[in-house]
Amino acid sequence: MKNLQNILLGILTVSVAFLIYKQFATEAGEDGTTNQKSAEAKKTILIKPDSGQAFGAVAFVNTDTLLEKFENFKKMRQNFEKRSAVAESEIGGRLRALESEYLEMQKKVQSGTMTETLIKDAEQTLMRKQQELAQLRDQKSGQLMEEEKNLSKKLNDQIFDYMQEYAPAHGFKYILGYTRGGGILYAADSLDITQSVLEGLNEKYRGK
Repeated sequence: MKNLQNILLGILTVSVAFLIYKQFATEAGEDGTTNQKSAEAKKTILIKPDSGQAFGAVAFVNTDTLLEKFENFKKMRQNFEKRSAVAESEIGGRLRALESEYLEMQKKVQSGTMTETLIKDAEQTLMRKQQELAQLRDQKSGQLMEEEKNLSKKLNDQIFDYMQEYAPAHGFKYILGYTRGGGILYAADSLDITQSVLEGLNEKYRGK
């Protein structure tokens, strides 16, 4: 019976560990889209090409709005979430099957219908399956974490590369990234070029 308890503990560990990762990934995804209603309510002024000096050499982009409305990022995020859901479904299905197998074995043990040899064999089988499931969970979690890191890098690269074109063409020396609760405590609406940058990004990367 002690082995049965260890098996149950292992099953629960697999379940909880994967759920913790899923919660972390969900929260990480939500961080990029917070405070969007307040961003939408802000008045923006579109900066025409080569007119940056009329507003000074500094402007800012609301990164919350950018992440919410950058079409290519939304597509990448949707694809990632689909792969994450597939992994979750696979882990969940195998976990439920293992739990059912454990409960069925427990019933047989309690009813006295299994010999000591059969109990030992069943325990070994369940422990092996639990270990395989834990390995699969770690593998899937690692793959998802790597994909999320690559997604973030690709997004940053696309925005950075576009800003190398945008800033000189509009006469800007600095373009800051603004998010509520970030390092910038105040930014005048007249320096908000979010909409202009967003339109350019979507036009450049549309369909990619």
